Amino acid sequence: MLPLLLPLGDASLPTVPRDELERRLRERLDALGPAPRAELLHVLMLPDFERVDRIGEFWGNPETRTFGELLIDLEEDKAARAVVFGLLREMERK
Repeated sequence: MLPLLLPLGDASLPTVPRDELERRLRERLDALGPAPRAELLHVLMLPDFERVDRIGEFWGNPETRTFGELLIDLEEDKAARAVVFGLLREMERK
């Protein structure tokens, strides 16, 4: 499976234009399917402590650990979290 997030600021990697980055991220979110996207959006909208508990539940289950790791990555990178949240909201409206 391809990583959902792409490097944004590593000097050793080529810079990806913002529209290209958004297109790639949208493709990866689209590939998740509607139910996982809805769950991702739901978790991102939870209050902090509830969100952390939910992330722990996903990470603690071997079947959902990858999803939990994605959520952990988004917790650590607030900018990426905001972008993913915005794209998910946009995709939900369509």
